[in-house]
Amino acid sequence: MNMGMYEKILKEYIKNNKNEEEDLNIICNQFSDKSDIDLIDRKNFIGHFTASSFIVSKKTNKIIMLHHNFLKKYLQPGGHIELTDLNPLEAAKRELFEETGIEVKKLIYHKADLLDELIPFNISVHQIPENIIKEEKKHYHYDLQYLFFCEEELDVNINLSEVNNFEWVDWNVFKEMTIYRNIAKKIENTKNASPERFLCNIALGFDVKDISCIAVQHITKSSVPLIKTLDKIFNGNLTVFAKPNSIDENVWNYLESIGIDLKIASRNENNEINYYGINKKVILIDIGGYFSKVSQKNDLPILGIIEDTENGIQKYECNLEKIKYPLFSVARNILKENEDCLVGKDIAFGADYILHKENLLLQYMNVACIGYGKIGKGICLKLKEMGVKPEILEINNIRAVEAVRDGCKFLFNKDNLNFDIIFCATGSKSLNILDFRTIKDGTYIVSATSSDDEFELDYLELEYKKSKISKYIVEYRNEFNYFYLLNNGIPTNFMAGASLWNYILLVHATIINAIKNIILANGNIKIGEVQEINEKENDKIAYEWLRMFYN
Repeated sequence: MNMGMYEKILKEYIKNNKNEEEDLNIICNQFSDKSDIDLIDRKNFIGHFTASSFIVSKKTNKIIMLHHNFLKKYLQPGGHIELTDLNPLEAAKRELFEETGIEVKKLIYHKADLLDELIPFNISVHQIPENIIKEEKKHYHYDLQYLFFCEEELDVNINLSEVNNFEWVDWNVFKEMTIYRNIAKKIENTKNASPERFLCNIALGFDVKDISCIAVQHITKSSVPLIKTLDKIFNGNLTVFAKPNSIDENVWNYLESIGIDLKIASRNENNEINYYGINKKVILIDIGGYFSKVSQKNDLPILGIIEDTENGIQKYECNLEKIKYPLFSVARNILKENEDCLVGKDIAFGADYILHKENLLLQYMNVACIGYGKIGKGICLKLKEMGVKPEILEINNIRAVEAVRDGCKFLFNKDNLNFDIIFCATGSKSLNILDFRTIKDGTYIVSATSSDDEFELDYLELEYKKSKISKYIVEYRNEFNYFYLLNNGIPTNFMAGASLWNYILLVHATIINAIKNIILANGNIKIGEVQEINEKENDKIAYEWLRMFYN
């Protein structure tokens, strides 16, 4: 059975307002055996949908209320949905005009969901008393409530058959009215910055139709706005594959509760296509090159691939001539530098937190950092804030000069890694078995990326015995030397919460912009080279970010 319009509206509303789900369960019982026509039938005394509008004057900060004859109370304009109404939003507009004479063209509609204008900003379930004159039994209204603004108070011509008075009510009075307190808070919250609203704004202007999305993602709090926005963009045709080492159980449970299809990402090359379900037109979003092998296979319905990380894009670039599908990268986008710097700082913070638990202080240790890219630079910035002057090993001479300029010491080679702690931030095998053999006893090692990308592990566990020392420390020991791996090789920013504030949204916005480019190009993207978001698109994203979070 196809989902009806009202079931879809309720489902999407609950995704945006998960805390109200229990209160709205009374509505769900009818979806299995009632049509959309039944659900707006005023003779459906189980309960039926209605529609209403809240109109707020920006200039005077007042809201219009009408005094209803039957209910004998002040209410917002609204009423029953007619068969002739295309949808509940149009019904709300019609009722508004009929009751007040206000034309919608004089109003500014505030979309609660930028990607679906039919989603109301509030749904109210309330009981309607029996109306003997109209022969209507006591029943429930499921009122879909829409929000409009006007620049100043408008003239009102009330319909005296239903209402006998109107008033532009002062906001402070309105928000103290018992039945409207929660609604007033919601209206006030429309002024607050919203990560999902920012991302949805970037997503305007294209239609995915029957296209699905498969996305490899970290299941952390910072990923939730992107995942929810992708789910909206692709109309629920989204599957998220979680990177195994970055799963917050609470976030996983929340995403499952709003209907997100979650699986665990795998690098098993033998079953990639079937495992990831690449069987219809799809856009792939990658973190770490999970689809790099798939991208080389012919005749798959892949419209494009978007890679988020430097180590991931390197996996594609090493076989670029074999890739069969459009490839976008946001890994080297200038807007990602903000995230990478904060990731680096968070890695240093996470390492310091783990060491504190062992009664060790990082600021009194000899510290090295292999790699002075964007994440390595962030690590070193945090270390210097802590009073540590790290030594840098960097094969790129230009970045090495930058490291020296920034006050770091410079190492020419790895011949003598005589350090208490080594941060590895290359994403490309910074340490191999020969390096591990020469590390001094008791050295702590931190990886800024997945350990299988950062280290050559082929011989490590053959030569060394691995044992868990504490929750966040693993020891590798043989008869010649021993060292410790923090957080079992998982980047230490994840155990510290991987907090990136709203800077992560800049990267997520570039991913959405890349989706837009793939869709609008309609197959006209050159294959065999890495595509990037252009400067004009980056500037627009940056402007929207500033407007949302700093206006």
